[in-house]
Amino acid sequence: MNLETAFWPSWMPRVLGMQKRCPCCSCAEFKPAESQPVDRLYGLFALRAVRCTFCWRRFYWFSLRAIG
Repeated sequence: MNLETAFWPSWMPRVLGMQKRCPCCSCAEFKPAESQPVDRLYGLFALRAVRCTFCWRRFYWFSLRAIG
């Protein structure tokens, strides 16, 4: 178990900061993540699901428009 999983609840989305770098591997390349049912709810808050191309972890970042 690492510090990331020890203090971050599993139900809460991991939102990337303004730098848009993966906090786990520092990679700056992301691709759109596969759609999950909860993504529509997060889309109302202008969050878009992305996946790191190096370590394959799933994150959210703010998009310019809400998905509704």
